[in-house]
Amino acid sequence: MSRLIRVILLSASVLAAGLILSCTRSRDASERGPDGARPNILFILADDLGYGDLGMFGGEIPTPRLDTLARGGMRLTNFYSGLTCSPTRAMLMSGTDNHLAGVGVMGGPSRPEHKDKPGYVGYLNFGVVSLAEVLGDAGYNTYMAGKWHLGMEVENGPVARGFRRSFVSLDGAAHLGGWDWRGPQPANYRDGEKLVQVGDDFYSTRVYTEKMLEYIDADRAEGKPFFAYLAYTAPHWPLQAPDESIARFKGKYDKGYQALYHERFERMKKMGLVAPDAEPIGDERFEPAWDALSAGQKKVEARKMEIYAAMVSDLDQYVGKVIDYLEEIGELDNTFIMFMSDNGAESSRLDLAPFIADHVGKEYDHTLENLGRGNTYVMYGKNWASASAAPHFRHKATAFEGGIHVPAFVHYPKMVAPGSRSDGVGHVIDVYPTLLELAGARHPGTTYKGKEVLPVRGRSLVPLITGKAEEIRDADEILGWELHGHRGVRQGDWKLVWDHALPEKERRWRLFNLAEDPFEQNDLSGTRPEKYGEMMAHWDTYARENGVIY
Repeated sequence: MSRLIRVILLSASVLAAGLILSCTRSRDASERGPDGARPNILFILADDLGYGDLGMFGGEIPTPRLDTLARGGMRLTNFYSGLTCSPTRAMLMSGTDNHLAGVGVMGGPSRPEHKDKPGYVGYLNFGVVSLAEVLGDAGYNTYMAGKWHLGMEVENGPVARGFRRSFVSLDGAAHLGGWDWRGPQPANYRDGEKLVQVGDDFYSTRVYTEKMLEYIDADRAEGKPFFAYLAYTAPHWPLQAPDESIARFKGKYDKGYQALYHERFERMKKMGLVAPDAEPIGDERFEPAWDALSAGQKKVEARKMEIYAAMVSDLDQYVGKVIDYLEEIGELDNTFIMFMSDNGAESSRLDLAPFIADHVGKEYDHTLENLGRGNTYVMYGKNWASASAAPHFRHKATAFEGGIHVPAFVHYPKMVAPGSRSDGVGHVIDVYPTLLELAGARHPGTTYKGKEVLPVRGRSLVPLITGKAEEIRDADEILGWELHGHRGVRQGDWKLVWDHALPEKERRWRLFNLAEDPFEQNDLSGTRPEKYGEMMAHWDTYARENGVIY
């Protein structure tokens, strides 16, 4: 069947501002660049990857394939996610705040005041048009492999939201074999619309990669560009990897988490990721201190980080297989690639909760030599997470920088200068309008298939990644975050964070100037009352405009 292609003329001023107008049709080939081709899009999302884990962001874990992509493109050193996985994915798919997109809470309404609110249904609601729907309407083949986490049912799954082919994890994460992250029970996956379970030979990073290559290859003859959303679950807990992968890191972390944090911090100085005169965060947050551990405890702790490093290294190697394939079929140069983490490093220890601890010694074998296999369930905890989050403070699920300031980069030599870097503020809601602009697609505006829908709130990153602008936001624009009581708001260099991790009676708002205090160590709420008042007003504005109930 022939497709009707309508010519849509966009003025230079509109493109520079990254505004997405109300249309879903593709642009004429004459507007797509010198070779007339719309780019393929490969979006890679890591899960719980810390800011300092990749080599190009100061890490020691070998990540040569990702580092090569970052080195050949632009590192986005000031890029923000949501507080946790589902909110980030909701903003990626909608281009607007997670509360407006239905994921103001993870998994569904947990409080009476959240019930019957479209922003708190716990899945990507139908008041937004998904990124895959718009790109599919614009003539793209749309594929997904990995973690969906935006709805458990077929009617709110990836097929219903615009993906032509998909294989997804419905739950939080699972890696080796067929057990679920909730304990020794079968993990659930959805192959298209079919609910499936997997066998003992399953390894998530490998299978997601193989599925994506299968999808792209199956439709090549159609000659259509593709949008490939590769949402790895690595290195999300439970920490699991093949024996041979873990063996590569034996003994690498015997010096402990404090040493690792300081090594990464110094490497970041040399790379220019932190200021030459920057002081590291104090070691008092490492509890217990490494030297206070027994020899046996050190072996167990080091093993956890060895498994984590193996998962990151395997992610890198399998991304390399995707890159090799694209090069083999002649599509690498015409593929826009973006990589980011869905949030900061995970500090929790759910492996100590009864739903796991009660099974250790029964279904789970947590002997040292067995850790990391499919019948184990371990997390590396806040001390290693503090090293992963380097140079930032705190971790996933908080609005501190360690929770939301994530590694990100883009690679597309036709548009992005190799070896470039941007310190401009970017946010996951900006991905949607960026990809639409690259694809020559438009958001449908206020209605889609007969239903009212919300507009996109993000801003295209194109001016940033092409080097035409240092910032894509006005100085007075605000960004906000909220989930399960954790909240924060940023305007320019100023940031206000509700410290929800403190004991309930001690919880308070804390004010920081990120230009002077990027690691959020100097609370100015008491010494800058006028700025504190301004930022509180900005928080109220953010909460009101996005329907936040907290």
